[in-house]
Amino acid sequence: MPFLNLIFLSLVTVSSILYTYKNRSELACMDGMIIAMVLGAMSSISLGLNIQVYLVSDLGLATIIAVVIGMAVGFITGKLVSLTASIEGVMAGIMGGLMSPMLGAMLSHPLGLIWFFDFAYIVVLILIVFLVKEARQAFLEEAREAEKKQSG
Repeated sequence: MPFLNLIFLSLVTVSSILYTYKNRSELACMDGMIIAMVLGAMSSISLGLNIQVYLVSDLGLATIIAVVIGMAVGFITGKLVSLTASIEGVMAGIMGGLMSPMLGAMLSHPLGLIWFFDFAYIVVLILIVFLVKEARQAFLEEAREAEKKQSG
């Protein structure tokens, strides 16, 4: 079951990065920072907790893997928008990657928390979709204003 959860989380993370890539031209730097921070943190927390279930005896390796995943997701997502967003994403990935394996190691039955973080990840991704739609609307309004100034 945790293996399927790892695949699900990986697919959700990759699709979120692709969604950001598709909409990168309409995102402001702050929007990119938020998206990179969310994806870096949530991917490292969710995936790190799952990885700790597999690597019960090696907390150090689970932490390293979770941090690397979070840093990579945060960097890639942020780099699509700006270097500032990329740095923010990397730092959020480090923080999530440090916390989740330790939390998983302290729990005797981490499955409930794994499902909770899956649910939280989905909720946060829905909020990101709303953020991108709002950014797209602002982008289109600015384009219309610029067009009015050009023609008027």
